[in-house]
Amino acid sequence: MADNCNYKIAKSENFDTCVDGSSCIKIDRLYSSSPSSIPVNTPESTTLDICRKLIAEMLGTAILIIVVMGSGIMAQTLSPNDVGLQLLENAVATCGGLIGLILMFGPVSGAHFNPIVSMVDYLHGDMQGRDFVLYTLCQITGGIIGALTTNIQFDLPQSISTKVRNKPNLWLGEVIGTITLLLVIHGCVRTGQKHAVPFAVGTWVCGGYFFTSSTIFANPAVTIARMFSNSFAGIDPYSVGQFICFQLLGGFIGYVAILFFYPVNYSVKKDDNLYLRICIQGSDHKV
Repeated sequence: MADNCNYKIAKSENFDTCVDGSSCIKIDRLYSSSPSSIPVNTPESTTLDICRKLIAEMLGTAILIIVVMGSGIMAQTLSPNDVGLQLLENAVATCGGLIGLILMFGPVSGAHFNPIVSMVDYLHGDMQGRDFVLYTLCQITGGIIGALTTNIQFDLPQSISTKVRNKPNLWLGEVIGTITLLLVIHGCVRTGQKHAVPFAVGTWVCGGYFFTSSTIFANPAVTIARMFSNSFAGIDPYSVGQFICFQLLGGFIGYVAILFFYPVNYSVKKDDNLYLRICIQGSDHKV
């Protein structure tokens, strides 16, 4: 580059000039650690791009439910007299499924598959309100589709679960599970270790099957979907509302805990109008 050129970060909606009035060449967009936010008034803000993100969230949540419910049903079949072994089989399958799904869809939508994760991103300012609502709707819809598909796959009737989970110790388990899940995610992301998220989340949820009394639902979309399975993995409608209330409580506590433990976000923070440019002084445009 010519000696009279300076590197600058320009925050401006005018993509032809730098903040100091010199001519610029836009060379790259700075992305945050999560691609979940759907930009507005940018080249990426196309119908296809928006649909791609939302379909990824819907499909990813559907597959997650197939993994959770399907492995639970299979565990009941393979180990009918050993509940502990059933839980272990369910946990290991969920761990593998989560790792694969986050690696699969993380670069597309951020691989939330969980309204609580999306809510915390929104509270941090990493998602717009519109994105949060659309993500949540797609996650819930995908979860229900996944539950109905699992019933068909295992030749089970479409029914509502009768498995009651309404004890206070289970609610506490959901608060603990949700808080710790959020800390695992943001502990990786906000310290610049986002590459570890798939493995950290998968293994943590696997452990959560055993260290939480509720077997770590920690996800309203998954909770609603599991209502449509009268199996080992099911939950009755009355318990669903209670679980979601305590998941939301855990989500807000988790949000505060993230700000306390990780006050500095070492990942690159995106602004829709923040661009890295080569600002070239005068008329010399040599690079």
